[in-house]
Amino acid sequence: MKLEINPRGNGACPLCVSHGSCRVQRKLADNVDPLGSIDDEGMEIVIYSCPYFKEKIAP
Repeated sequence: MKLEINPRGNGACPLCVSHGSCRVQRKLADNVDPLGSIDDEGMEIVIYSCPYFKEKIAP
């Protein structure tokens, strides 16, 4: 199964400086087990708060 974290830009992750290189995101993705015939399907999760969150500074 494909795990997508905030693909629509909701939640805290797209606003975090670590988005895309985050240890929490990697751990979540690495621990998703295959689910048989629905492996090609995706699952979206949204993280609204995180102890590692550091807001991106707007240019």
